[in-house]
Amino acid sequence: MIESLNGRVALVTGGTDGVGKEIARGMARLGARLIIVGRDTGKGARAQQEIRASSGNKDVDFVHADLSLMRETRRLGDEVAKGWPAMHYLVHSAGVVRGRHVVTAEGIESNFATNYLSRFTLTARLLPALQAAGQPGKPARIVMVAHPGFDGTIHYDDINLTTNFAMIRAFKQFHYANDVFAVELARRLTVSAQRPSVTISCLHPGPTKTNIDSEMPLWMKLMVRHVIHRLISRTPDVPAAAALKLLLAEEFGGESGALFSMVGKFKRLPLPRNLQNREEGERLWALSEALVQSALGQTALASAPSLQAT
Repeated sequence: MIESLNGRVALVTGGTDGVGKEIARGMARLGARLIIVGRDTGKGARAQQEIRASSGNKDVDFVHADLSLMRETRRLGDEVAKGWPAMHYLVHSAGVVRGRHVVTAEGIESNFATNYLSRFTLTARLLPALQAAGQPGKPARIVMVAHPGFDGTIHYDDINLTTNFAMIRAFKQFHYANDVFAVELARRLTVSAQRPSVTISCLHPGPTKTNIDSEMPLWMKLMVRHVIHRLISRTPDVPAAAALKLLLAEEFGGESGALFSMVGKFKRLPLPRNLQNREEGERLWALSEALVQSALGQTALASAPSLQAT
């Protein structure tokens, strides 16, 4: 693992709590210039001060953003790209599991908007900064904290699940979308036989004691807190250590479009056959662009040239 990250820039969404906060703390301790993102301004200010104090690193900034809204996500990307034009690490750890059907002000089901579409939007906006920092052999790295390997379905004809909403259906949809996106982005960033200058991977954190259950149905919240947390859940620093390994260890420098899990021991997951379907990746990409265009009220989504299908 890299001994010092002095001069390197890292952004962690969800960096004010849970796994994201521990990833951020680890990056700060190694000297990274750190940006943490959250939707609660008070919690963000407290997390910023705590990470500065515990890491001894004063170069920690908090940026407020509600990642359920693409306008907010795009504003975040614009602000970060302007202030930090080269970025070495991007961690998507913000998430919500909402047990009721909520459509955002932009007309998108809130679980899908927060847990997948904001990741697509922010990555697209920050890709030039990642490409400016990365190089073959020493790539800029993207890690998505998710639940890879789920046998989910993307409901293209009803992405908002308006006719048959269930939390499990929403859960499987956005996690599968993250998998498809990671594999598709890795493919689009591959240039012939060269090692990529930007990589992306997904990490399943395993059962972890966080507050992500706060908006689950009551029965599920009770099961998580009183059964799963008591019997098998780990503290956030455990999956955070695995995420830091994916971000920093030399052995993962060439890994892209890969899925990893902390269920049990840290391991790489085999790539399911359905994720190797190029048509699925292109279809989700087109849908994602259309949803973002609609949310932003634009006729086109500004993307880096290397994000185009090849």
